[in-house]
Amino acid sequence: MGSGKIYRASTTAPVNIAVVKYWGKRDRKLNLPTNSSLSVTLSQSDLRTLTTASCSTSYPSSDGDSLLLNGEPSDISGARTQACFRELRARRAALEAANPSLPKLSAMSLRLVSENNFPTAAGLASSAAGFAALVRAIADLYELPDSPAELSLIARQGSGSACRSLFGGYVAWRMGEADDGSDSRAEQVAEAAHWPEMRALVLVVSAAKKGVSSTSGMQQTVATSGLFRERVSRVVPQHMDAMEKAIKERDFAAFAEVTMRDSNSFHASCADTYPPIFYMNDVSRAAIRAVETINATAGRTVAAYTFDAGPNAVIYYSEKDTEAVVGTFFHVLGADLHGWKDDVVKGLKPTLSLEEGVAGLLKAGVGRIIMTGVGEGPIKTDEYLVDGDGNPSDTVRSTLTLPRGRGCSMYTPAIYDIDPAGNVLCTYADSEKEVLQSEKAKVPLAKAIFYAFLPAGYPHSVTDDYLAYQTYDSLQAFSSSITSLLANRAVLEGLGVGDSSSSPTGALILKIIQDTFSRVATILFAHRMGQAIEPECKFYRFLADIFNDSAQFLDLLTPALPYFPKLSVMVSASILRSLCGVAANASKASLSAHFALNGNLAELNAKEASQETIVSLLGTLTGTLVVRVVHDKQTVWILMVLLVGVHLLTNYRAVRSVKMRTLNRQRATIVFREWLDHNAILNPSQVSQRESILLNGRGDMSSKSGDYTGFCEFGTYGDVKGWNPRGYHRYDFEAPSYYLGIWHRGGNFYMRIALKEGTNNALSAWFDAVNHAYHFDSALKDGLESHYENEMPLGYVSEDQKRTIFSALKSAGWDLDTAALETRSPVRVRVGDGKKGM
Repeated sequence: MGSGKIYRASTTAPVNIAVVKYWGKRDRKLNLPTNSSLSVTLSQSDLRTLTTASCSTSYPSSDGDSLLLNGEPSDISGARTQACFRELRARRAALEAANPSLPKLSAMSLRLVSENNFPTAAGLASSAAGFAALVRAIADLYELPDSPAELSLIARQGSGSACRSLFGGYVAWRMGEADDGSDSRAEQVAEAAHWPEMRALVLVVSAAKKGVSSTSGMQQTVATSGLFRERVSRVVPQHMDAMEKAIKERDFAAFAEVTMRDSNSFHASCADTYPPIFYMNDVSRAAIRAVETINATAGRTVAAYTFDAGPNAVIYYSEKDTEAVVGTFFHVLGADLHGWKDDVVKGLKPTLSLEEGVAGLLKAGVGRIIMTGVGEGPIKTDEYLVDGDGNPSDTVRSTLTLPRGRGCSMYTPAIYDIDPAGNVLCTYADSEKEVLQSEKAKVPLAKAIFYAFLPAGYPHSVTDDYLAYQTYDSLQAFSSSITSLLANRAVLEGLGVGDSSSSPTGALILKIIQDTFSRVATILFAHRMGQAIEPECKFYRFLADIFNDSAQFLDLLTPALPYFPKLSVMVSASILRSLCGVAANASKASLSAHFALNGNLAELNAKEASQETIVSLLGTLTGTLVVRVVHDKQTVWILMVLLVGVHLLTNYRAVRSVKMRTLNRQRATIVFREWLDHNAILNPSQVSQRESILLNGRGDMSSKSGDYTGFCEFGTYGDVKGWNPRGYHRYDFEAPSYYLGIWHRGGNFYMRIALKEGTNNALSAWFDAVNHAYHFDSALKDGLESHYENEMPLGYVSEDQKRTIFSALKSAGWDLDTAALETRSPVRVRVGDGKKGM
């Protein structure tokens, strides 16, 4: 090292978390955004980057500029970093030209050392704090007179969100309109002192680097997402106005609503990208559910979630609601999790209990927490990461990364074996003698028995409606086991068991006739209804037990009937049982596929078989006592009616508890009608409370006023063009992916859709049908033909709007990739040659 003077300056810069997100660039070179954004600057006592900038003539010019980040050399050859260096040097050179007595720092190599106290590139705005600290530290080193707003023009070129970290409090980044980016800068909306009660709880879900970086993710979204265009043109401007108003008025409820809506909109745009980008995971979604539960329990909005380009949840709350928000997470995550502030959590009591599935996901997936609040902007400090000789200093090492390895005097985390549910199986710890010690967790007997009948990893390996369904399903199986014994006894009596005059040959012939008809019925029913069972699995699961119970009532009649009526009754009962078998087995397979989350369908079915075995055994033992005690015919019928009532009620409750994620005709109609009525998207849980179990998805629809009712179904080209019933007014038209025919008479209408070849999902066509039905009043007023030939009739929804709706449906938890609308073998219309070349 030479004898030249070491010039140095240090600054700390904060993390900022956007509540109105920036995503997308209109100029990649200048880092100009497609929309404005607004963020909360967080306290540097909890999240900050410390950067020391130094230069000296003693630094070899051949080494050039260098950056040491968190103890590791970092590449600074990128265009964005070089743009910052170039602009800062140019401003220092201008000062030196104006005052020749100044040392020529602009010509010296820069040696930069920087450290974060949080994980880099893991969705915690590390680049924002990093570039803000870098620009501010070099500006201080060069003694530049530029204001934070002017420096934000430079920091923006390194990392867009970095420009907001040059201010404290509540900060807006105005997108600007100038082509050179001269008006794309940050400005402070309000100081931290304006609303100092704002707090943030960060749930660190993953400290791993993101799978898709922010920069590449933005490029994909801008290029491919239809929802993104709606976001930048309409959604973000509304959110910016509402957010600035909420901050100025210190209105937390309004602040929270905009924060959560904007986060949802941002991630919906990412999901709408092709191929889709998913920064959030199951733990992230569990955090959302937790916030919703906290707010619902409080009866007002006390917490707001937001997610940047990563899975970590940032939960904003007001200091006065600490117990409701922090208290809930503290008692779910446990006191051992790193990051709790003792002075805050001491004495906190839980105000509610989260769902078991939500709590389990959070406990298993959150690795640490960060408690912080609104804070100030960059702070100049005498804490240097470069010593007086120009070498990296070892005096400052405050990072969130826990130290590892033996011989470390700081905290060393315990190591655990856990099961898929996050339950600790064994704890490991290093002893002073460097011998690995372990302690196996003790599992209570009752809990061990409980898990013997549940899928591995429960509740995280199944959907949240699994337990409710299985509970009711077990209850209905128990009552069915008893009724089947009563019915079987009646059949045996009808066959003459115990009667010396009865013929075994006659009983055998009856059995053969029963089997013949039941097997034919099985084949016909599977052929005719097989395609409909999966889309309508809830209906067919309930229908299966109606078939079964009807068969058992017929069985009770057999002892009192002569031979031929007995034959017809027994054959009818056998046919009903065969229909029950097809409907029950097929619908159960569909329900099991719905419940299984982790490719565990086979194991889930195996555990269901175990559940059925134990329940059937208990039911059989109970039924054995019943048939020994109950012989009176009237008592048997009364008991059968009561048990069948319990059986059907519990079965109904079982299928009612299921929250299917696929859109069949009934669920799609409910969802689309809600959007047309209230511009709102329902989730699967909400729709499950509205859908009818007994209606099997006929496709019933109605107009907005309710004056016109009808239904829609899928058919062939001939159905659309050739069907013309007498007395009906008819209109048909062609869309890019389908043909649609509409027939009307009086207060009734009827629609048929014929899908074109290449259409894999009928959802868009069904939406149009629901929309046509909804606006049927105005269509009739205009006249069907003139109404639909209008280029944009009342209620017209463009393809871009539909893509936006479908993206929102995916974000709400709907599975749009599984076709569940067509209940017959799909038919498509081919235009041109009837046969494809061989």
